[in-house]
Amino acid sequence: MAQDFRPSMRRTARLSLAAASLAVCAAGAAAARSKSAAEDDRGRFVEVWVRGAAAPSDAPPAHERARRIDLDRAGPREVERYDVQYDRVARYRGVPLGALLDGFASDERLDLAILHFANGMAIPVPFRARTAMARLDPFVARAWAADRKQPLGHAFPPLRRAGAVADPRPTEFQGNKLVVAESWHPEVARLTEATFSPWTRADTLVGVELVAAAPYYAQFDVGGEAQVQRGLALYRGNCQFCHGARHVGASFGWDFVDAPTIYDAQSSAENLYHSIAYRPRNATELGLLMPALGALTEEDASNLQRWLQAIATRPMPTYAPRAQPTRRPR
Repeated sequence: MAQDFRPSMRRTARLSLAAASLAVCAAGAAAARSKSAAEDDRGRFVEVWVRGAAAPSDAPPAHERARRIDLDRAGPREVERYDVQYDRVARYRGVPLGALLDGFASDERLDLAILHFANGMAIPVPFRARTAMARLDPFVARAWAADRKQPLGHAFPPLRRAGAVADPRPTEFQGNKLVVAESWHPEVARLTEATFSPWTRADTLVGVELVAAAPYYAQFDVGGEAQVQRGLALYRGNCQFCHGARHVGASFGWDFVDAPTIYDAQSSAENLYHSIAYRPRNATELGLLMPALGALTEEDASNLQRWLQAIATRPMPTYAPRAQPTRRPR
């Protein structure tokens, strides 16, 4: 008589199904752990590099001597201090910005740290200027607590503006936050300080680019008459934190050279003046990206327009820092 294998086959099928279910569950758990680990690691690493010599172009310059710094292993400390973005004193755990740059201190050519943020902001800090560093006291935080009673946590609250409409690009933080003590910045024009601070829009710090300040800013100097030079000064004091040119500098706002250039869009000094000066006075509170720079005059707009035309139509100089001096052994 033929033997009936069907019960055995059913048991095998059930065992196979159970094994498959366990495998799916294990894979799901592993994926969840991986996702959780990835979320915990957001903002944990910051790349620090030296800008390589290169002509401005569509391709970014080489990252020389790059280091990927783990903020959780860079000697974090706990501090209690004022934060200009939250406008309050809170507790933070993290590392001073200067600690990320210690490995490059011997290169005396480098005197400007360009802080790159996830949203495209690029904020230069003269890290060798003791007075400026003391005023700003920049600190890269990985965790925070509103007061001493609360445990430190990695979730930094996003910035909320009272009465604001939905912001198309809200300021949110993913795993780290740069804390500065003042809204002041050494490059911001004095008359602009009342309406704009680059620190208010900075979000997650992702990189620090070290450059020699003089040849870096020389890239934006394309020559020309006095009006063009005054326009360049206005760019440095008002625009550089959000806008770049030929992929040099910030990318939060329009690139001043990429098509369509802002020179094409604002085809006259009058149009440019109304765009930058006559925005709603509560533009930032309303969630509009560019603040109303009411301190700028019609003459300023005309000078800025002349520089925009020059930077869009002339080649930008190559970034070429001088060679590092060779120290003779004693």
